[in-house]
Amino acid sequence: MTRVFVVAPTPMARAGLRSMLEAADLSGVEVVGGAASLAASDPALAEADVLLVADEGLLEDAAPSLADDDPQAMLVLAEDESAVPKLRALAPRGWGILPPDAPSEELEAAVVAVARGLVVLPEPMTGRLLGTLEGAGEPPEPLTARESEVLGLIGQGLSNRMIARELHISEHTVKFHISSLYAKLGVGNRAEAVSRGARHGLISL
Repeated sequence: MTRVFVVAPTPMARAGLRSMLEAADLSGVEVVGGAASLAASDPALAEADVLLVADEGLLEDAAPSLADDDPQAMLVLAEDESAVPKLRALAPRGWGILPPDAPSEELEAAVVAVARGLVVLPEPMTGRLLGTLEGAGEPPEPLTARESEVLGLIGQGLSNRMIARELHISEHTVKFHISSLYAKLGVGNRAEAVSRGARHGLISL
């Protein structure tokens, strides 16, 4: 069962999205709750598999989960791809964007897809985004010496705990450095960080 938590600014908007999911007759999807913000303290938010967010502006309330072992999937209703960098950081294993007027059938398919770790984008947006990525060959922002050390240890397959032990720092500090180097490299997970770091000569494999 895929558990969905609806995040929308008004009760009417939350009810509308809930009814769309229910109208799609999803036997494997359950709406477990809703809130006006991703900063809500509702326990159902943390337990949901997919966070359905009605507006990309609401992503600003989300605490980064870059170093989490199992971040939640996220699906955002938006007109363009401006939310992509934030989504890649918050939900590296499964995320998507749909236009606000997407029918219930598309909403159903997108929820199921992101829950399985896939990326969902409307066709026109996919073309624009791929074109942007193909042209993104410039080197990333320089890493600090400590960030480079952390990236090298990630490339060796070390966990956060092992990196902390190797560098004699706390796991919290390791997570901080990982968040920072992810932002500088423009990536959303360990594999992407290692790949981009190797491509630009920041680490050797």
